[in-house]
Amino acid sequence: MKQLFTTVILLVLVGSLLSQTQLSITEARSSDANGILTNLGTQVVIEGKAIGTNYNPAGQTFAIYSAQESLGISVYSESDPLGYTFNANDNLRITGTLDQFRGLAQIAATSIEVIQNDGTAIEPRETTVLDENTESALVTFRNATVVDPANWRTDDLGSGFNLQMTNGTQTITVRIDSDTDIAGMAAPTGTFDITGLGGQFDPQEPLDEGYQLLPRSITDINPYNTDGGGGGGDPMYRVLTMPEVRMNDANGIPSLNDELVEVTATVYGVNRRDGGLQFTIIDDNNVGVGIFNFDNDFGYSVEEGDMITVQGTLGHFNGLTQITPDTIMMLSSGNTLVNPRPVTELDETTESSLIFIEPVDVEDASQWAGNGGNFNVNFISSTGAITAVRIEDQTDISNTSYPGTIGTVYQGIGGQFDNNDPRDEGYQLLPRDLEDIIFVLNTEDQYQGEVSIYPNPSESDITIDSDDAVLAATVYDWQGRRLVSTLDKQTIDVSALASGIYVLLIEFEEGVRIEKITVK
Repeated sequence: MKQLFTTVILLVLVGSLLSQTQLSITEARSSDANGILTNLGTQVVIEGKAIGTNYNPAGQTFAIYSAQESLGISVYSESDPLGYTFNANDNLRITGTLDQFRGLAQIAATSIEVIQNDGTAIEPRETTVLDENTESALVTFRNATVVDPANWRTDDLGSGFNLQMTNGTQTITVRIDSDTDIAGMAAPTGTFDITGLGGQFDPQEPLDEGYQLLPRSITDINPYNTDGGGGGGDPMYRVLTMPEVRMNDANGIPSLNDELVEVTATVYGVNRRDGGLQFTIIDDNNVGVGIFNFDNDFGYSVEEGDMITVQGTLGHFNGLTQITPDTIMMLSSGNTLVNPRPVTELDETTESSLIFIEPVDVEDASQWAGNGGNFNVNFISSTGAITAVRIEDQTDISNTSYPGTIGTVYQGIGGQFDNNDPRDEGYQLLPRDLEDIIFVLNTEDQYQGEVSIYPNPSESDITIDSDDAVLAATVYDWQGRRLVSTLDKQTIDVSALASGIYVLLIEFEEGVRIEKITVK
């Protein structure tokens, strides 16, 4: 009799296991033309990573997500926590019945098993629309504002409330759940990014509308300002990447102008302002922004190579994007700098980046003041574009004599000074110190006789036709490297050189002559 009873128990257990179907989230989310789940009512076992938060402390309401499938599904238990305390990033095995509420696919859970917590977080993905793909996924809607702050409730919340938010182009529905710490807060002001769990509430077939975004906590609204950042509150700074800082509107004004922001990057150059701050920070991808304060240095001594975090107000001065800091936090020093990026002309992409211009000639040598003050010098690039080089009085260049014309490469930080919309002109190059002026050939023509170079451009030999015999001829590149040299010859072979512009130094008994040559 005991053996028979044991057999019956085993058969019941086996039957129970066979009645539960192991499904992927993709299979669980499969639906017909009306949005009804294909496997609705099926006893299932589904695995995924816990995301969101528990929106139902009396039981469970959260989601599990599969990074491999890029899909999630809601987990629901009305009044029984099932012995589980929500912990983001837990890998879970959920057993229950596949269910659906107002279009939202969910598992009516009967058990929740923790497989492990591997510490790997599911990062929110950016979106501008809410749809079936954002349901039960973590998403971020950027540059949002509340459409009608009067719809934001601070009392009589019930289970929560809905309101509309827009980025100026698209509008989404946001659900503020009464069980989050956002409930009872004042409405956020200004522009912010909002992150949360995608949801749906659609009572009519086809179930293809009613998509929502449910933030998990106040940290999902960044920055959460309730006074417009105008003081008296506790301002929160929006953490941005450098490309986000540098986004502009059609007139070249920062897209997040006047917003409170936070950015971390490396210091480049010197402090160009006495008693205040004026310098540049650049990220590892050579994208940067200016830092400026008229008369406060916040106790920070500018040192190139420092890694700092800056919190402040994003703005611009004559087209140059810059942050007016409230706080500067020193993180580390002696960090590796990026390599200068070669350019032939200056534009918005060179602003606050480390760049160099090759090869250049001065437009008017008299512009080089060299008197220890600030001055601008215009140069002509190899393409004929005019490059404005700005020499700042805080650098060791400002009291230096004019370095000469041919064979000089300038590198430094891109700047801008344009006080008229659309602010797409006035770009400058600001060398940081004397090392940014690369003296390829720091010499002047001494030979006054007639010299003719032909053919120029050339792809093989170049002939030097001169009044006197050539003692030596040497070809240099614009970094000052000797490439080809001959003695006592009127010709020089350039066939091994890559296409480009070079410097030819010709030596005579009476002195030297410098010429530009082009290899094609």
